[in-house]
Formats: sequence, C-alpha cells, structure tokens
Amino acid sequence: MYKILDNKIVYIIDGLEKGVLEFAVKDNQADIYHTYVADDLRGKGIASKLMFMAFDYFEKMGYDVKCSCSYAKAWALKHGKKIL
Repeated sequence: MYKILDNKIVYIIDGLEKGVLEFAVKDNQADIYHTYVADDLRGKGIASKLMFMAFDYFEKMGYDVKCSCSYAKAWALKHGKKIL
C-alpha cells in the first residue's frame, strides 16, 4: 500500500515501510532529497511509483520541484518532468 504522509510518501507491507520518498517543502518549492526501497523489493518499480505519486501530488499543490536525490533527478529527467 502506498500512502502520502507529512513530507514523505511510503510503500508499506505488513505494517513496515519498505519504500520511502522524502521531501521538504519551503514556500512554493518541494525538494525530493531521499528515496529508498528495501533490497528484497528493488527492481519492481516501487521507487518509480513513489516518484509518479510525488509529482502528481506536487502538481496538485502547485509546487515547483527540485531533486537533491540523484535517483530522483535521473528519474525526473528520464520521464520529462520539469525540475529546478
């Protein structure tokens, strides 16, 4: 199950966070600074789903997006997302 919480989006299995995307918001800007997926679930598209959810959320909120996390930046560029 994916869930948007305060300043993070998580992927939860059996009550455990198995994937997380963390971001900070200041003024009208969101900065994705950390992504993580548990070793046993890597390669299954979980991080990408977290990114899609983040960009959908940021768009609804009207935030500009910055990617301090190297994975997030590479993903955004690959998917044609506008970043600062």
